[in-house]
Order: sequence, then C-alpha cells, then structure tokens
Amino acid sequence: MKKIIFTSFSFLIIILLFSLGTWQLIRLNWKQQLIEDISVSINKPALEVSDLAQVKSFQNIKLSGDLFKKNYFIYQLNEKGKYGFNLISLMKVNENYSVLIQRGWVNSIKDEYKFNLNNEQYKLSGRVENIKPKGFFTPNNDTNLEFKYYIDVGLLETINKVKIYPFILIQTSKDGQFENIKNLQNLNITNNHLQYAITWFVLGFCILIAFCFYRKKYK
Repeated sequence: MKKIIFTSFSFLIIILLFSLGTWQLIRLNWKQQLIEDISVSINKPALEVSDLAQVKSFQNIKLSGDLFKKNYFIYQLNEKGKYGFNLISLMKVNENYSVLIQRGWVNSIKDEYKFNLNNEQYKLSGRVENIKPKGFFTPNNDTNLEFKYYIDVGLLETINKVKIYPFILIQTSKDGQFENIKNLQNLNITNNHLQYAITWFVLGFCILIAFCFYRKKYK
C-alpha cells in the first residue's frame, strides 16, 4: 500500500513539474509576441485620435487640452535607483473626460513644479500606458505628505470633479513649461520564462531519475 501511495505521489509531482514547464514555454511565446507588438507600436509616429476610449496600450498619440492648475508628485526611483518623483498633470480633453499626463521625473519637490501657470492649450505627444495599481507592499497615500506613493484615480476624480480615462499618457515630446524634465523612454520588459521552464523541467527529470533509481533498488 505504501509503495502505491509513494508511486502515485511521485507521478503526480512529476506531471505537475512538466506541466509547469510546458506552461512557461507557452508564456514565453506569448511574451515574445507581446514585446514585438510593443516595439512596433512605440516606434510608430504619434497620431491624432478622435476617440480616446479606443486607444491601445503603448500606442503613440498626439493630444491637446487644458491643464489643471495643480500638479501631483508620485514617488518613483529612477533607472539608477535614485530617489525622486514622477510629475503628474491632469488635462481636460473634452467636456466629459480628462487624461493623466506623466510629464517627467524630478529629483525633488520644488515650488516651480507644483502649478501650471500657462493658460494656453497644452499640446503634447505621448505613449499610452496602463495606470499602475497600488502594489501589495506599496504604502498607503498620506494626506500629510506633498507626494503620493501611487495614483489614486478615484480620489483625483472626486477632488477635481471629473472623469478620468483609464490610462496615463507618458509624455515623449519636449515639455513646454518644464524643459529640464523628461521621461525614460526605454521599456525594459523582462522575459524570463525560458529560465523558469528549464528549472521546472530539470526538477521533473531529477525526480523521475530518483524515482526510477528507487524502484530499481527496492524492486
């Protein structure tokens, strides 16, 4: 009876490990295609769009509208791990909706960055990206701080009494007011699924060999 249980358990583990390896290979092909699609999309020239509800992630678009006066600071380390903030603006693009604009990265909160003083219509080009949700280990936003740890869309809608499109526009054109800030344009999308697949397959083969050795020794 013990041998039957041991054999069944061993085969279950082996099947599970090989299944995980196969699943990682499927994910590998999916991620490779995604990276290719993103690369093609971000290298296309920015286009004007008539319906922002139809834009896709990583699409380059041109946009114009009226900036809200107040800007927001979202805590963000730069590519070198240096402490700083993403400067976020809210821009009204039509009667019903506004769009969040990531203007660029700043290393400190200065008075000059806090407000938009230009009353003219703001024009820019940018890359559409999903708004990152609050991470599991991300601290809660503190109303006593000048910056936020994550973008709380619901709160911004309530404060400004607007509806916000469910994406953020990463500005790629030169900023008209803050000439010294910019966004990192390199998209580093990790694709480690091959390493994961190899790991699962190796573990599966190791357990299979150990099982065969055990069966031969105690047959």
